[in-house]
Amino acid sequence: MNREHSEELSERELEILRLVATGATNQQIALALTISVNTVKAHLRNIFAKLGVESRTEATLYAIQNGLIEVARPTDETLVADREQTANASQQIVFPSHFPYWPLFPLQRAVLLIVSFFVLALALWPGTKASPSSPGGRLLDVPKASEADVDLDRTLRWQTKAQMPVPRARFAQAQVDGIIYVIGGLTAQGWSAEVHAYDPELDRWSRRRSKPTPVSNVGAAVVDGLIYVPGGLDEKNTVRDILEVYNPSSDTWTMATHLPVPLCAYAIAAIEDGFYLFGGWDGQRYLDAVYRYQVSTATWHREAPLKVARGFAAAATIGGRIYLVGGLDDTTEYNLCESYDPALYAAGQDPWQALAPMSQGRAGHAAVASEGYLYVVGGGWDSYLSYNERYDVAHDVWSTFESPLLGEWRTLGLSAISTQSGTFLYAIGGWSGRYLSVVQAYAASYRVYVPQT
Repeated sequence: MNREHSEELSERELEILRLVATGATNQQIALALTISVNTVKAHLRNIFAKLGVESRTEATLYAIQNGLIEVARPTDETLVADREQTANASQQIVFPSHFPYWPLFPLQRAVLLIVSFFVLALALWPGTKASPSSPGGRLLDVPKASEADVDLDRTLRWQTKAQMPVPRARFAQAQVDGIIYVIGGLTAQGWSAEVHAYDPELDRWSRRRSKPTPVSNVGAAVVDGLIYVPGGLDEKNTVRDILEVYNPSSDTWTMATHLPVPLCAYAIAAIEDGFYLFGGWDGQRYLDAVYRYQVSTATWHREAPLKVARGFAAAATIGGRIYLVGGLDDTTEYNLCESYDPALYAAGQDPWQALAPMSQGRAGHAAVASEGYLYVVGGGWDSYLSYNERYDVAHDVWSTFESPLLGEWRTLGLSAISTQSGTFLYAIGGWSGRYLSVVQAYAASYRVYVPQT
């Protein structure tokens, strides 16, 4: 990192950076500096951009390396008395004197010590690392008790709409004839089979017939007006191979041909007469498999695999090609952008093409195509969510646009709705320290009608 970056920071940004290095939350920083949480988020966004970092951890490391925070140093007497212990001790960040302090009562201290002991024991005990299918892994959510309610940044192009009836994430979302359907997922009460329909024109929600099998970590594809919801993780923590189909016009569910393997956390994209599943989790590992479902024959076919096995990616179709972005495995959150061409595969050629990557790794995000652009919203799993990204297919170029939620916003749903006044993206629900019921509409494009003379 370059020392010159720090000279670009304002005094307020430096002050916030030092507080970030202490581990303070946005709410604590806002209280200490007598500013709003949204103001803190805006400053953090600027700090990350100026320093060229993507997370609070990277910003803290930069601050330490460049002397922007004070580090407590042991005295000479301490070094002489306990040289070996001091040599192995980590440096401590000094908490600013003006920062508010909340003392712990004796009972709280005792509870904290007990919890700390068990956390340390679990960390050191062999074989206890959480697998992606465990509660501490990637397929379930662990609420952050210390986090306050989620604050939405006010922007010109994002508008708040009527909230979902039930906060949830990890659901399937699809739109048919201008109506958006949210299916299944996880709520604070557990697995859900509920289906809710949102009418953007009326800004109103309604209840539909529930899905037969409650599942999470799923997606949906629309083919000929029917919504296909493959696989998912059920309430017994079992990855399923089912394919359930919803007919919005009759409000009914049917069962279709089972998947070749149990699968969840995949990327899904519709094509003519079917849809594709990319990667995902089969209950044991992340896959590189690519499966195509053909509706007319009700059959599954395995096609050219991913270059990198992963789950929690996102996909959308533009001009007969499918664009696959992001995703993660056990170690990495990817910024990959690739296209898959079914026509090339049918001709016996490599259907994959590597394209310009996103500016940062993303997972649990959502993607939708509109008017030659690929819009990617959300993320913030292992990195800090500062903005969303838009891909120009014709020019292979990425650009950024603002996000109403910062830090993290993952396993949400995203749909594009075209109206007479323009195209709007509807980002719904998801996870940001807790399950969300938010509905945010982004004006992706405007249409202006000029009267003819």
